[in-house]
Amino acid sequence: MPYYSVHKRPPPHPLTPSQEKLKAALLATGEEWTPTWHHLLILDPTYFAAYCRLRSVPVLHQRLPRKTQHLVLLALDASVTHLHDHGIRVHTAAAMRAGASKEEIMETLELVSVLGVHAVTVGVPLLQEVLAERGEASDSTPATALTPHQEQLKQDFTRQRGYYSPTWDPVLALSPDFFAAYTAFSSVPFQSPSHNLLEPKVKELIFVAIDSATTHLYAPGLKVHIRNAMQLGATREEVMEVFELAAGMGVVSVLRGVDALGEEVGGGVEGGKK
Repeated sequence: MPYYSVHKRPPPHPLTPSQEKLKAALLATGEEWTPTWHHLLILDPTYFAAYCRLRSVPVLHQRLPRKTQHLVLLALDASVTHLHDHGIRVHTAAAMRAGASKEEIMETLELVSVLGVHAVTVGVPLLQEVLAERGEASDSTPATALTPHQEQLKQDFTRQRGYYSPTWDPVLALSPDFFAAYTAFSSVPFQSPSHNLLEPKVKELIFVAIDSATTHLYAPGLKVHIRNAMQLGATREEVMEVFELAAGMGVVSVLRGVDALGEEVGGGVEGGKK
């Protein structure tokens, strides 16, 4: 996941032959060269090389097509829990070079936009616990039968989204109007012919990516979407590759720090000293 550098001027010193090889290794993974990467390579080539090795594993194995890999990386960078602007631009361009259409890019972003609903799916079970502590009756217990209207909403969700999870039962019971609105909102990327261009397995892998992201780690949804993806034909290797792509997110800590360090030490960053 590339990071935009605050350094505007070109690095003052050329790279050595060994550093050029490391640069080439990074570029081979699909990253975009920036002054930040240049400064990181100068400051700590050992770390730089280790990151290249980590990042290259899914690229070399390529269980998923390159287009799908970039759509997964786009989803991770566009997630509301990350919003990595430069990565969004880089992986949009890379996905399109790999064959993605503008409609597929838009569909990926729409899939990612559902992440906000976890405010509800995390909050509702806690609300149920507090209601139970207070001795207040709840209409959302597992034993509570759904009304005919709620049953119809459940069927609508299953038809439009292709699955249903018991996670939704208390939401459906407590706020059927919200459940219906969310069904319509989250189903847009699944509607043909204007949408629904990505194969179902890829959609589920995108959900796996954003739920597994270090900035989110939503385990209940992650398990649901792993199960869905595998039922739709995803292999364990493909699911693992999504995790491997997501694991690179942590490097942004170093990249942002390198930018700050570069501002502090100025031109001395090339030699590692002020």
